[in-house]
Amino acid sequence: MNKHRKINKLLVAFALGELSEELKAEVATHVSECPRCACELKRLETLLRCTGRIGELSADGPACEAAERAVLDVVTNRQTSTPDMRVEFVRRTTMCRRKIRLVAAAAIVAAVLGGATFWPGATSENGKWWLGPPAVWGQEIMAKLDKTEALVYRDQGVFVGRYGWTHVSGNWSKIYEARDRWRRDTYYEPTDEDTFGDNSPSSVLQDTTWQVPDGNDLKLTNVSFEFQCYTIKTLEGEAYDRDPLEQLRFYVSLLDEADRVLETKIFEGHECVGFEIDTSKYGDNPKGRTDRIWFDVQTKLPVRIEKHGRPIGNGLRGTFTTVQDRFEYYAKVDAEMFKPKIPDAFINAEPAELRAAREKQKKGQMVYADVPSGLGAEVAATLKDVKTAVFWEGYGAGLGSGTRISLSERQWRRDSYSNGAPRRTEWFTISRDDQGNTTFDFNDKSFQLTQTIVDFGDKTYKIVKHGRESHPDNPMDNIVFLASWFDKADRFWGNEGIDGIECFGFELSAKKYGSNPDTNKHRIWFDNKTKLPVKMESEWLQDDGPRKRVTGRFQWNPELPDETFIPNIPAGFVRVGADGK
Repeated sequence: MNKHRKINKLLVAFALGELSEELKAEVATHVSECPRCACELKRLETLLRCTGRIGELSADGPACEAAERAVLDVVTNRQTSTPDMRVEFVRRTTMCRRKIRLVAAAAIVAAVLGGATFWPGATSENGKWWLGPPAVWGQEIMAKLDKTEALVYRDQGVFVGRYGWTHVSGNWSKIYEARDRWRRDTYYEPTDEDTFGDNSPSSVLQDTTWQVPDGNDLKLTNVSFEFQCYTIKTLEGEAYDRDPLEQLRFYVSLLDEADRVLETKIFEGHECVGFEIDTSKYGDNPKGRTDRIWFDVQTKLPVRIEKHGRPIGNGLRGTFTTVQDRFEYYAKVDAEMFKPKIPDAFINAEPAELRAAREKQKKGQMVYADVPSGLGAEVAATLKDVKTAVFWEGYGAGLGSGTRISLSERQWRRDSYSNGAPRRTEWFTISRDDQGNTTFDFNDKSFQLTQTIVDFGDKTYKIVKHGRESHPDNPMDNIVFLASWFDKADRFWGNEGIDGIECFGFELSAKKYGSNPDTNKHRIWFDNKTKLPVKMESEWLQDDGPRKRVTGRFQWNPELPDETFIPNIPAGFVRVGADGK
């Protein structure tokens, strides 16, 4: 008998307080590490509390005995994940408490068989089973998961910026999991906010990785379709036996601690209900990270898991959200799903080495400066505290004629001047349903950015409404993006005077991100004391010659009047154009 099965058989006695101190400690330790047993124990403890509340009810002897026989008959003839334990619990709970046999038996039947109808205090309003106690329907979900031997699902990420932008990763994976083997197919497809959840058949398979047992060893096979190569490695003694449903069981076991029930939504054509929980309730996770799990209203099986609030790198640019969906549940493992296949003519080589060679051929030799350790983290920490800012942006050698930018996290404004006279003012305001940590711009159907433009030259104004799929970015996004490359700088300056301020700074070749040419460069200087930007320069080459954009005169976290971001249209100005782009 393995340890899991041994502990599972002790749960009834543990819940009834019948174990020795030594066994209690052993069970408690196992339950803290096993989501499946933790959920089972919670269910049993909830049942005990239930029967305690109805302890004053009575019934005559023959009725109790008839109910007891009926309960045992139903339980022993229904397929459940742990029938022996459930029969034992019914017997010991109902027989030792004669006064409550009838009602307790009904409650236990409800929990064992997944019916919430008889649960005291359960809510079944309009058939909303999820409003009843999780100990009831959670066990039904567990029983269904017990019948699954292999799980297949999609895994995709979303980048969520602090200032309104989002980007759905073009890389997504289809993952296959069984008890002793695993496989990941990684695809690439250009994406935007509207393509999430609807990857086209034209998605390109980038690589496949298999983990398959070979006796006590684990054989890792990787095939890169991008570089037409493969590798095979053997990890001695690393063969494993683990539960492919562990993550799903873990979330089900947490449902009675959920912070809120979410309104139903349609995912993959299924009506689903969601639960949200702060991850600080389990493990050592910091506050601000939130998980959501969505269940099919009809089948009660998990349909989607969202893990929000994981920081991108040092967290300066925003957070990363992982979404797992398109779950497929297999009662039997299909061996073909886990059989490595290496195409003919593929070479035995590391894809990372081929990728590096391709990058070097395409972009040339990369240069990296000796940047002081920890300084980039200090810059990131100060920029994270920025709530408002004002600065100037101009083209050419100076900032004579240019644009004054005022911003906060959800709105900003651009005042453009020419020879000291106002030329154009633009206000940008973001509105959305959910302003919290779990906000998805691409998943928020009401997301809207309203751009109001006043042109002082021809005395006109217009209003443009941008949707989720494409909209202007907050100017702060560009600043934090460039600052996030601090540790990858081409050059570093330790001490330089800028506008009377002692600064350190760096230069970055834009070829280090994207497909930019060598001629594109950025330079940023930071105040030695505050670690906040003092000046920025961006240079690039166009057909008619070089260009330079200079940003400076920064004010960090100033108090901005309320009217700063409220559009002010002068009297007599005429509206032109229609709403929309």
